[in-house]
Amino acid sequence: MVPISAEIWEEILFNQSLPLIGTNEPDNGNGYHDGISWRMTFRPKKEVGDSLYSNPFYSIFLRDLGYAVNPSYSSSNKFEKDFKISNCSQRYHNTLLHYLTNSGYYGSSELLRILGQWGENLCYKGIVIFEIKGWYDNISSQFYGFELNQLDIDYCKIRKDDIIYNAPYEIDGNKEIFKKVRISKSKCIIIEFPNELGGYKEFKRKVEKIKRLGSKYNYTDQPGASLEHMKNWDKQFNKIISDWGASNKIEDVTDFYQILSVLRFNYSIISCVHEIVDGLKQLIKYLNEKLKENATIEFSINHYDKKEFKEIQNKWMKGELSFKEVNQIILELNK
Repeated sequence: MVPISAEIWEEILFNQSLPLIGTNEPDNGNGYHDGISWRMTFRPKKEVGDSLYSNPFYSIFLRDLGYAVNPSYSSSNKFEKDFKISNCSQRYHNTLLHYLTNSGYYGSSELLRILGQWGENLCYKGIVIFEIKGWYDNISSQFYGFELNQLDIDYCKIRKDDIIYNAPYEIDGNKEIFKKVRISKSKCIIIEFPNELGGYKEFKRKVEKIKRLGSKYNYTDQPGASLEHMKNWDKQFNKIISDWGASNKIEDVTDFYQILSVLRFNYSIISCVHEIVDGLKQLIKYLNEKLKENATIEFSINHYDKKEFKEIQNKWMKGELSFKEVNQIILELNK
């Protein structure tokens, strides 16, 4: 790529000192954008499944997964040391963080905070989609900034090359007026539940299975019957999520299986972290084309290599790791 000249960078930085004011029409405000989607100014009417969002799947399992995936919650500085954006100018780096974090603070902690939000959204929704709206100077049409508009997945259909977004656009009285647009994947960030965990399809399948379990709590005048119902509910629930591991201790299983479940849950964490890093790579690819650079991500955190961690899991199943060794690995990963 031919690097951007100092003169062009001066123009870009000058525009960055101004707020993003304008429309997708040139000469309206101090810039214009190429956005196709829109932010809903009202809350669309939706049917919510019976108490699903108070279900332990959401209130415990996905909460714990999202918390563990969030790199800004790491108690050590492993993400500060071994996760970085490299091979780019400081101006590029500042542009990325300026618009990604919507602040003038360029520290890595802000980047981790945003990635943590992506990770928690991924764990609760199964998929996260942003349209990248590029901003351009009115006179020269020079790219200088971007915005991310998160699309409500309930109104998206993912095609081979694009996304069909058919969502409420405005309200006419009590009626929602829908609008359908086609957005090229080249200007989107798509973060999907890991293929190693079955992808978004498996996420939805588990949601439907857990819905069919009904409520965990069966309020009756017979405490014994209620307790038996909860035990059976937990047993069926643990079967559904067994391949993703458990975020809390499982009753009536051996110590060996308890450790295996913890390893599976940690593999789910690692896989989700890789997905949010991949989402950032999609944004960096977009910016590389716009700013004529070749930025890359360095991500080499100990035990976050999926192949390596899968091998640890296999060694445990073959009896090639002691309890002390495997517990040390789990401890290091969750620092």
